[in-house]
Amino acid sequence: MDTIRRHIQSYTKARTGSATVHFLYPTFFMTAIIFAIAVTTGNDVSYVRLETSAATVEAGSRFTVDVYAYAHVPVNAVDITLRFDSAAVEVLEVDRGQSVLTIWTEDPVIEKDRVILRGGTFRRGFIKEHKIASIDLKAKQTGQSDFKATDVMLLAGDGAGTPVSVAEALDSAVSLYIYDENTSPESIGVDVNVKILTDLDGDGKVTLKDISAFMSSWHTKDKMYDFNGDGRMSFRDFSIILATFFF
Repeated sequence: MDTIRRHIQSYTKARTGSATVHFLYPTFFMTAIIFAIAVTTGNDVSYVRLETSAATVEAGSRFTVDVYAYAHVPVNAVDITLRFDSAAVEVLEVDRGQSVLTIWTEDPVIEKDRVILRGGTFRRGFIKEHKIASIDLKAKQTGQSDFKATDVMLLAGDGAGTPVSVAEALDSAVSLYIYDENTSPESIGVDVNVKILTDLDGDGKVTLKDISAFMSSWHTKDKMYDFNGDGRMSFRDFSIILATFFF
């Protein structure tokens, strides 16, 4: 962390220096970012990814959220809890027709504010990314709402049920924007474009200034920098702000 902070400070000073230094530091810093992202989001971890058919939807309309799991080692058992705001959306059903899971310990559980998916596969299990289920929903209340994977357990098909390391993926949650006849998708879209979780100074984009603010608060562990919602400022949050800056 101290090393990266020094790079940020050096880059800031370099902006007032020679053209050569101004060119070299951004190049060096981008290399550091690429390395950090490779370390924290490489192929040695698994994750759950959500994908929605419509991020902006009219109240009363139906849409889907697809649940995918990526396994970096063979996984033969999956336990995923998805949470949502029951005032904003209603879960109608869970479609398992294209699921990689062939044995379900129980039918998908649909409760007031969560969906639980538990199942497995024969033999050693699956590897790489596969669909787990499609959630069919109906939009209810206007405004912004989130549908996210909060508890994920993947078990290796190694005969010992070894837990598989699971990363906090940037897209383990989807943001939904529900509108009605009194609002418009266009007006909601303007708000979406400027609302970036890791945009700390509110200028509509993630810059070195935001990363520097994050680094300055690293030792105090300020919860305002908790981007993944686990209640604490951690190295995962560092990975998230780097990824949003780079991409």
